[in-house]
Amino acid sequence: MKLRRYRGRHLKRPPLKRGPLVVGTATALWMAGSQTAHAGVHIVRRGETLSGIAIRYGTTVDRLAAANGLANPDFVLTGQRLRIRGGGATEAATTPTTSHTVSPGETLSSIAARYGTSAEAIASRNGIADPNFIVAGTTLRVPQGTGAGAPGGIEAVLEQQAAAHGVDPALVKAVAWQESGWQQNARSEAGAIGVMQVMPSTARFVNSVLGSGGLQVKASEDNVRLGVRYLKHMVEMMPSERKALAAYYTGPGAVGATLTKEQKRYVDAVLAHRERFR
Repeated sequence: MKLRRYRGRHLKRPPLKRGPLVVGTATALWMAGSQTAHAGVHIVRRGETLSGIAIRYGTTVDRLAAANGLANPDFVLTGQRLRIRGGGATEAATTPTTSHTVSPGETLSSIAARYGTSAEAIASRNGIADPNFIVAGTTLRVPQGTGAGAPGGIEAVLEQQAAAHGVDPALVKAVAWQESGWQQNARSEAGAIGVMQVMPSTARFVNSVLGSGGLQVKASEDNVRLGVRYLKHMVEMMPSERKALAAYYTGPGAVGATLTKEQKRYVDAVLAHRERFR
């Protein structure tokens, strides 16, 4: 059977590299965190990040992102109004933690992925001013998570589906991390859903044309299956790995002879993540 070329656009949101966030200088953090602000509405000021705002209000990036429907917590706009829910500091203080001693070469993001939490949550719990800078030998308190790195969680599903479809597991993990941070509750403004940020139209294409049949985009394991199957199709049909990744991001119909700046940024970010997951 000859497969028809799927030309739909996968995502429309602005591309941003994932990975450790620069929260700010130690002085700025001390000023922001010296007194926990009250819940309500916060208007984003120039230079602010979601992690810095979370520390100010005694909450976490994950809770702020969920409360405001943010698919990409690395991206907030100056002037944007954020809903701040109360109780963050108390809840964070009572969250069970695991001790982890930093090994040479580890990053806060890789540790967070291992334990199914976020780099921001670890930084907040340990008073780390710069998540890009941690010292080997340091013992961290890591909030226990239920997602990415938790036993039997999304990471295991990503590995299983990568093996089932003959795709590099590190590449699958990297795409999923770039797309959603391994979070099934992630939603993009364009309508992409879940861990692999699968568009409903992409899910229909995979189910009907690629023969996966009946997979549900809103179910985490099905979402991973859909995304991995689609990624494999892109790898098979595109002339290079870089163009395959660009096609996963924007749809193959938007990939020309040379990649756009947007596509290049996305591809470079995914490939950087892949090295971390190997």
